[in-house]
Amino acid sequence: MSDLAVFFGQALTVGVVTVLMVMALSVFFNRLPRLGQKRKELVLKSATELFDEGRQYDVLLSSGQRLLALRFEGVVRADAESGWPLSQFAVMRRSDGGKVILRIDSVRVFEEVTRPRTDG
Repeated sequence: MSDLAVFFGQALTVGVVTVLMVMALSVFFNRLPRLGQKRKELVLKSATELFDEGRQYDVLLSSGQRLLALRFEGVVRADAESGWPLSQFAVMRRSDGGKVILRIDSVRVFEEVTRPRTDG
């Protein structure tokens, strides 16, 4: 009978140690992200901060369409109450004088270009 008591004592000890190790590892891995470097917060800029008025841009839209040599003229807000900077439309002009209105959240990439102006 003493062998059975020793076995149960050892099994209980192994069980308690296992539970304590799992709890310690759980606490460690929950606290681990706080020990490293803090991530920089994502800062969303408005279109007026991204585009300079009167400058020309080549724009690639999310649909894959490329628009070349667009001159930025201004911004129109879709919903003034939302406060979400991507609910804006950029008003731009093509080199032939046509107006282009872009949803800011549909722009994948834009690049400022230094082409000679053709609007005389």
